[in-house]
Amino acid sequence: MLTFLQILGRSLRIACGLLVADGLGAYGLTFLRYAFIEIIGDSILIEVAILFIIAGLLDFHSSIGAVQFRKTMLGSQQEYSSSAHKEAERRALVFLLSGVILLLVLIILALYSGS
Repeated sequence: MLTFLQILGRSLRIACGLLVADGLGAYGLTFLRYAFIEIIGDSILIEVAILFIIAGLLDFHSSIGAVQFRKTMLGSQQEYSSSAHKEAERRALVFLLSGVILLLVLIILALYSGS
């Protein structure tokens, strides 16, 4: 059972780790005459999209429709559980919140580079 502070802490760790990796990658590409702001903005935008997709897939994986599909079509023995779905929603919230944090950083970066 994840609490809000645990979810926020994990989200911040993911977002900070991705920002550090983006910064190092963008800094490395400046030696090839690429603009730092453009590279880091593009990579953050791609990561936000990937994080949102991961969050959606984590939530969908344990939804009632997906469990029933696996049960009828694939012969799975897994039963739908609302508690398992709630836990999957909490795990998905980590990635969703990380994407929102990175999206806010991207907006701030866009406002900074525009002025």
